[in-house]
Amino acid sequence: MYTRKPTADKDYTSVDDHKLHHSQPPSTSADTLVQPPELTSHIPVAASLIFSRGAAPLSFPDLDKYLSSIPAPSFPTFTKLHVNQGKPPIMFPPMQLLASSGESLDDLEHNSRIPHWWQNRGKIFGALSGLALSITGSSVLTTFYSTHGLIDILQIFALILNTVAPKGAVDPKDEWKQVIFGTIPNILAFNLATSIQVASIMLVVIMIISGILLYFFHRATSACCQVGKPEGFQQPAFLTSQWSLVIVSFLLTVIYLPLSTIAMHVIVWSDDLWVVPNPYVNATVLPPQLPPLGPAGEFRGPLDFCYTTTMELNQLNYAPAVLILAIISFLALSVWYPIRLRRAIQLVAPQVDDYTELGTLRSHTELNREYQRALDRDKNPLQFLYNNYRRGWATYEASYIFAKLTALLTVAIIDPDNCLFRSLNRTHVQVARQIVLLVASVGFLLRQCFTAPFLNPISNASEFTSRLNYVLTAVIALLVALNVPGKTVWDGAVLYIVYIVTYGLGFYFTVVGWSITQRGIKRIDVFSPRIDLAPFSQHIKRRIWQEAISALFLTEPECAIPKTQLMQFAQARDTNANYPPYLLGFEGTPAERHVENLKILREVGNVCYMKGVAVMYGSDSAWFQYLQETIQRHYVGPDSYWKDPARDEIPGCTRFFGNAWYVPFPPTVVMKYDDGPVAVISEVADLEMYVRQNSSHDVQRRREVRLALRALDGQVVHWPYEHIEVIGARRPLCCCLPGRRYEAQTALQYRYAIFRLKRQGTLDWENINLGSGFEVELTYARKVVVTGSVIGLTDDFDLSTPLARFLSLNEDLIVQPLVHIEGAIQRYRNHMLRECERKNDALSYRFLVSVYNRPREPTGLAESSIEFEKDLRVRRLLLASEDIFTITHERLSVASRCEITTWWYIFWDDLWRRNHDTISGLTKYASDFGPHYPTSIAYSPLPRAALESFLVQRGLYHAKTKWGDFFHSGLLNKMYMRMYDILFHGTQRGDIIHFGAGNAAEYDMEEIDVQTQMRPSTLGTGGGTDHDDSSIRARPMYRWEGILEDPLIKHERHTANFLAKLGVWFGVTPRWRSGIPSMGLALDVELSNGRYVVLHEDEDNDASIAKP
Repeated sequence: MYTRKPTADKDYTSVDDHKLHHSQPPSTSADTLVQPPELTSHIPVAASLIFSRGAAPLSFPDLDKYLSSIPAPSFPTFTKLHVNQGKPPIMFPPMQLLASSGESLDDLEHNSRIPHWWQNRGKIFGALSGLALSITGSSVLTTFYSTHGLIDILQIFALILNTVAPKGAVDPKDEWKQVIFGTIPNILAFNLATSIQVASIMLVVIMIISGILLYFFHRATSACCQVGKPEGFQQPAFLTSQWSLVIVSFLLTVIYLPLSTIAMHVIVWSDDLWVVPNPYVNATVLPPQLPPLGPAGEFRGPLDFCYTTTMELNQLNYAPAVLILAIISFLALSVWYPIRLRRAIQLVAPQVDDYTELGTLRSHTELNREYQRALDRDKNPLQFLYNNYRRGWATYEASYIFAKLTALLTVAIIDPDNCLFRSLNRTHVQVARQIVLLVASVGFLLRQCFTAPFLNPISNASEFTSRLNYVLTAVIALLVALNVPGKTVWDGAVLYIVYIVTYGLGFYFTVVGWSITQRGIKRIDVFSPRIDLAPFSQHIKRRIWQEAISALFLTEPECAIPKTQLMQFAQARDTNANYPPYLLGFEGTPAERHVENLKILREVGNVCYMKGVAVMYGSDSAWFQYLQETIQRHYVGPDSYWKDPARDEIPGCTRFFGNAWYVPFPPTVVMKYDDGPVAVISEVADLEMYVRQNSSHDVQRRREVRLALRALDGQVVHWPYEHIEVIGARRPLCCCLPGRRYEAQTALQYRYAIFRLKRQGTLDWENINLGSGFEVELTYARKVVVTGSVIGLTDDFDLSTPLARFLSLNEDLIVQPLVHIEGAIQRYRNHMLRECERKNDALSYRFLVSVYNRPREPTGLAESSIEFEKDLRVRRLLLASEDIFTITHERLSVASRCEITTWWYIFWDDLWRRNHDTISGLTKYASDFGPHYPTSIAYSPLPRAALESFLVQRGLYHAKTKWGDFFHSGLLNKMYMRMYDILFHGTQRGDIIHFGAGNAAEYDMEEIDVQTQMRPSTLGTGGGTDHDDSSIRARPMYRWEGILEDPLIKHERHTANFLAKLGVWFGVTPRWRSGIPSMGLALDVELSNGRYVVLHEDEDNDASIAKP
């Protein structure tokens, strides 16, 4: 039982104190002069009940009256230009150009489309490889990975062929039929020599084929896995042979587990390779007593069957060749392939921008969802191997297959029926194997529980079930090995139950994970009181003004991105050294530059971007332009120098020369040291210091030494050298062999050597590697390689006496290459300078700040923008689009008339852009819901009854909610409750919410937000700045999504709900409650005539409400 909190707790002065930016309902005398009367005892109704699907309607008469007073939207400029005379509704310009293109803004910005699932090879091959790993890694198939298993499979195939063509059915005159239906079945049925020999030959053939596949994989991935890391503004090293690499990688992943296990069977020479029946199975003593196979001069001993393919001494033994090939195959496939795969994926996995297009920092959850969107557009041929894993776990597939291999190898190695453990007690070996398996399986299960590496929670649940299957199977096998009573039950009924349950759940997770079985609504947290509803708020600005400008640039043929352009950026992959991105392969269009500006903003954030604009275009712009040009003309490329005065030493760096490149915006010099990390120089004072250091006489002198040595790279130089080698001092092979007891020296005189520079990075320009790294090597002979110290070279590159003599001896070799290298470096600098100037001329970096991010009256916008835009295409576009800017500003003004109209627009815009392909009916009535139409409901807030009628007419609302309906009474209750809170925020009438059961205090939504803001369940309102998202992403609930749905309880919770993700794991819902739930909310309403009514609503029925 609750009563209203005392009026002294809040100042009930006037409704005019609302935090609205327009005229709101004036207060009545009862509000200003008289304290509200105490209400009779009542029980607030739980919000979770009021907002449920089958809830009774929530009535707010004063809110409905206020919504009815809002004038109809008016777009005079659009009406003047597009008089609708019975024609279909026309979109606002330039959105009609976007619609006619058939592409979304994301498609145009990336200059590519997201393929449908049947066109997406990554998803298809990813699903197939996941299925193959699940099958081949199954504990059920472990015992089939042997040569006998290979024989059995081939014999089954032979049986099928013989069934197709029974004896006598083949015409002997038809030779090709005889080969197919006669010869091949006999070969597969092993009607030749012993099956062990043929199986060994088949195994060799398969291993050779896998070797060919591995070689191709090595060649195809060598471009991105090269030793030298790419530096500067180079096109990323693409993986070659796209489709071929997909198929090869898929085949290697499929055969990885079985072939690796079979190779291990060969290495330990398991009993399926023994040429005699296993004598240890029924043996009562160890070793078993067996009679000789024949004369000792002709046959091996009866137990001497390890690593041999024959027991006869006069026959050829193929075992050494098979063993060597198995070892090579195991090292190449089982060890090298996962390492190489991990390295390749690390270099090609997509990166995520830290900021949104508003320049605000993304949360951890938003980064994860942005990573999923990046995966959708990723066209890398290896994408199918990492598209199932979440951000930070792209390389999990490599460790995943290795973890599955561990279990299979344990079964293959710790086995009493191989040549390693055949002489040990069988029971002891089997128990030890099951203990090791159990420990490994538990470890893998715990890793899955704590890491949850898959993107989809359903996939994590499926993998958890698979790991649990391993653990339970290992436990049952251990019980059987220990001869626990009930062996037949453990190894029979219980094992079958485990298989049925775990594999049944695996099948269920596979089916429920299909997108066609998923339903959900994509949105930001529109019901949060934290959402920005100020005039021209960030959400409104992003959804109207900025979207229109992007569409204008990306759809105008003269400015649009060329269809052949790959929108790729050079950007930092090292989290310890972040620097701004740079568009590669610039083709000169303003749209490219606009997208690059947005990419920079998403990478560096709004604060850093604004700082860069102030530096480049501020009061000291002329001086900074000179500084920038000086750096680009003289101090980028190899042999650049930077010693940070703020740091005494740099870990791993012994010299301060390296390769530098200049990112034009925000102005940044990036330096990759020859033997150290990457340094980023972005402060103006540091850029000045960089110029002073590189222009100093001392650094220039040392640079000349480096250039002279660079000119000798790859040449045969003259430098006498005496090589002294100690002989006879061999190290002992073991403690019993001390080695030779004498030493001698031999001296060899050399005069000429091959001079080489070893580099750490790559920057190819005119067939010259300008990358970082300057390790000097002189090769006098194949085994005589010395460092640069023999010519007097030091880390400081000082011109020492020996070094001066060396340069003098080889002066003739230096002159001509030096001229070519200096010319190439200068041409490289000039090229980069011209490209930076072309970019700034095509569209300035301040366009994003002065136009894109600054909604304003169109009058004078084009003229003021032309002052700093040099490109004629941009000038023409701005002048010709004055009406578009005017219409767009009218849309902004209509949507921003008051906080309620702002919230209303955000709700419907967000609903449309994220769910028009999910909610049936929205696309059918696009002109009624799409915010790109002037007839959209997004511009016309409606009273409750009018909205219900509007939705009923379009088949989107039913008095009795049906399954699959998005619009239901509970959602409408939530909508109008939020608008009621906006309207009466800051007044007594807005305080109708109780926080938790048994709490008599009353609050509005903002006060509830303050009460719960320190709880760990907060997740913000969502980025709210993304374009249309066609996929339903599993995610934690937003802050107010969770608060409004939390059940009402009396006492505060202190622990999170362990089963919060249960619905997501089983595919019932794409959302889960993260953190500690709140105590729930209750509203001061009562049920009257089938409707919920606010208790004090009757007090002010006659209150006049001012029009907005």
